[in-house]
Amino acid sequence: MMITLTLNNGFSLSNLQPSDAIAYVEHLNHPRIHETTENIPYPYTQAHATQWIQRQTDIADQFGKPHLLAIRNSNTDLIGAVGISASDPQSYVAELGYWLAPQYWGQGIMTEAVEVFVQYAFTDLHLLRLWTRVFEFNPGSQRVLEKNRFQLEGIQRQHLYRNGKFWDDYLYGLLKSDLGE
Repeated sequence: MMITLTLNNGFSLSNLQPSDAIAYVEHLNHPRIHETTENIPYPYTQAHATQWIQRQTDIADQFGKPHLLAIRNSNTDLIGAVGISASDPQSYVAELGYWLAPQYWGQGIMTEAVEVFVQYAFTDLHLLRLWTRVFEFNPGSQRVLEKNRFQLEGIQRQHLYRNGKFWDDYLYGLLKSDLGE
């Protein structure tokens, strides 16, 4: 099923395509992306991108709807992604993840992409709860979540070791009912 969700200023969310592998490699090899995410390999290779896109295509085929959408600029180039992973789709709970190419940070794009994706997740994917973790040194991502009504539910102290230092991990959650639905 092809999905296209419109954002402001010509940005959009849509299905991943095999041709997105080039942009994945370009963007995910940026050190700032690696610093602010936990599970994206570094360096990020063409093989990583191809496997990831195929995995997302398989999930979309299995469930009839994509669980990850590309964030695209007005030229339809991939500049980021937002999606969920769920160990058991019948649990109605999933982990939210997202990234955005650094040259697009601070423009409100991710805040809007998360807002639109959350609506999609609760409405089309029938989820009841989303959760995610953010590193203490990433206040921009914390603001994205807070603007989207995610609540800080806990702090995992010294949960991440990066660049010779231990960092806290902030756990955020959002219930469908928090949005009045």
